[in-house]
Amino acid sequence: MKVFFKFFAVFFAVLAAGCCCQDDGGNFLEGVAVEERPAIKEVWDKASSGDTNAQTYLGVLFYTGTVGRNNGAAFTWFKKASENGSGEADYFLYEMYDKGIHVKQNAETAFKYLQSSASKGFTSARVKLAELYLNGERTEGLDKEELLEWLGTYTEQGNEKARDLLAKFQKDPSADKSEK
Repeated sequence: MKVFFKFFAVFFAVLAAGCCCQDDGGNFLEGVAVEERPAIKEVWDKASSGDTNAQTYLGVLFYTGTVGRNNGAAFTWFKKASENGSGEADYFLYEMYDKGIHVKQNAETAFKYLQSSASKGFTSARVKLAELYLNGERTEGLDKEELLEWLGTYTEQGNEKARDLLAKFQKDPSADKSEK
């Protein structure tokens, strides 16, 4: 009976190892519920085939720790998705450079990714740019009227952060530190 059990244990270990995807030498499916593995494997296959949405999603899975935190893998997938035009991936790259996650912290590179994300229409990036502008943290190359227009649009769509920023500015235009 022990031999039978050992055989099955080895058999399933080999089978699981063969079905799992590898990144940076590690098993990225470790810790993922068995019933979720086929779906994640499908995302991996799509991302590997160049699907921008899958690349971004896979980056998010690594970044958030859903499939085991691996910021190196997250960065790699976000970079690929960014090169394929993903504004969401650009936003995550902004965060990584802004906070120094897996990369050397670099405010200029972070800001370039934030601007790229906003230019591709990613809401969070546009709201963040408006926040930076209104707080006087970053003003160069930004159009105040366009930023306020974005805040108005996103406020109408129910974005609370946009609403709060717009209300702050409307309540006290001196809150706009960009012109001081």
